[in-house]
Amino acid sequence: MSRKYTFRVPASTANLGAGFDALSMGFDRYLRVTLEESTENIIEARGLSAASIPTTSENLIVRVAQSVARKRNRPLPPFRMLIDNEIPLARGLGSSAAAIIAGVTCYELMATNWRGDRLSDREIFEYSYEFEDHPDNLSGALYGGLNAAATSADGEVFVSRVRVAEGIQPVVVIPVFELSTGKARAVLPQTYSRQDAVYNLQRTALTIAALTTGEWRNLREGMRDRIHQPYRAALIPGLSEILALDIPGLAGVALSGAGPTVLALALAKDAAAIGDIITATFARHAVEATPHVMKIDTVGRFIETS
Repeated sequence: MSRKYTFRVPASTANLGAGFDALSMGFDRYLRVTLEESTENIIEARGLSAASIPTTSENLIVRVAQSVARKRNRPLPPFRMLIDNEIPLARGLGSSAAAIIAGVTCYELMATNWRGDRLSDREIFEYSYEFEDHPDNLSGALYGGLNAAATSADGEVFVSRVRVAEGIQPVVVIPVFELSTGKARAVLPQTYSRQDAVYNLQRTALTIAALTTGEWRNLREGMRDRIHQPYRAALIPGLSEILALDIPGLAGVALSGAGPTVLALALAKDAAAIGDIITATFARHAVEATPHVMKIDTVGRFIETS
């Protein structure tokens, strides 16, 4: 019987407003990959944005897996890969980070003729950094849940996983247009004032405290930001108005990753209505968007069958 593995990697959001390049959270939308033994490499894609997912050696999952294999001198056997995607591409929901973690996972499962090669978390980050050097994005895909991440001077990644209090519901509102991370980063300044740096430090701490204690009244202020959102607003019509929303049930609102998706954290009973309000705000600026009420994924990468 041929070997077969199926695993999933969650979508994620990064920054959560003030926590630029430091905070992330996993959601219950997944990149699923099924691997089987084969006589030749075959890649198939289905699901969301399937037509945009390469089915050649240029596929990001395959490139990552092959890169790890070369570094560890353990070539991969021929495989059939089925990609079943639920994460929109280039929307600020961690599609690239999920693909990178999926690529590392493919290597782990297939190495040495399917006998496997389990990597430490430190090794996973080390190999992933060739493709994505932001630990917040990678930790959301690898661990799910709420994460605070940092990189030391010598490149070691430190991640703390944090439990979110009950009662909050993520809502993402996804515009139809794409926004590359590169373009979203290009508009950011090279330096910031001490006042803006302190402003964000205070609010990052307040965001973590509010999410872990359930003091939702503090989250609205905690998710305000002066480091990236004011500069990216010019790329996303309606964003400034959305970030200024003050409506019952809305605990906090921010750009999801580099955007253009907006993340709202809402009281559970108000989540759907808040998604509709944000969608209507986008519409007033001629932006078509779709709201989705999410759940926080607390498992992260998960090998479902073998």
